[in-house]
Amino acid sequence: MEILSITLTRMNNEVHTQFHESVITLIEQTSPQALGIEALHERYRSAFDEQASALLVINKSETTALIAQQDAARDAIFRGFSDTVKGFRNHFDHEMRQAANLLWNVFLHYGNIARKTLDAQTAATNDLLREFERNDVAQAIAKLNVADWRDKLDEENKKFHQLMMQRYSEAAAKDTAKMKTARVETDKFYRAIANQINNMMLAAPDQNIAAFVNEWNAIVKRFKNILAQQLGKKNAAQK
Repeated sequence: MEILSITLTRMNNEVHTQFHESVITLIEQTSPQALGIEALHERYRSAFDEQASALLVINKSETTALIAQQDAARDAIFRGFSDTVKGFRNHFDHEMRQAANLLWNVFLHYGNIARKTLDAQTAATNDLLREFERNDVAQAIAKLNVADWRDKLDEENKKFHQLMMQRYSEAAAKDTAKMKTARVETDKFYRAIANQINNMMLAAPDQNIAAFVNEWNAIVKRFKNILAQQLGKKNAAQK
């Protein structure tokens, strides 16, 4: 029996931190002294504390709250625009209904953009706005007199993109390097402890250590599932 492997580099900062926090909690509940890894645990814990500190600073970026507000504003315009077009499908005038149905089919093609991840939502909104420039779609927008909705969606989407770029700049300037270094150190001591536990089990199998390894592997399996789900969402967003 041995500790299962997991690709730590594929985790985003939040998941990476949560994973190590789970493992450290397990080690401390079991007792580093009883496991014979007291010195390694101290260094692992110290590296993790540096990582958690760096993540806290990144997440408290001045623009984070603004990004959440702007995302909500963009979502509201998208939903208001689509609901307005949907309502026109019941218009008494035949030509108005035709225009509404044409435009509604465009919305159906892109789906509920507001439910996508932040970056995917920006990209999908850009694609949707380009679709609105098609001659027949532009005529339908003019017929329904909803160009103000289109323009407002474009405006809110650009504001969101600017805020995201601002946060990327902040992170790059402040704590990206610190987080990267902290992650490398945390992973190094994680692997050192895992290797030591595996060697202990290979040299002299112990029932108590085996139970500890089973709990560790349960954590690994849980986070492997998280990674698989995130990869699936990422692939779906790129299609």
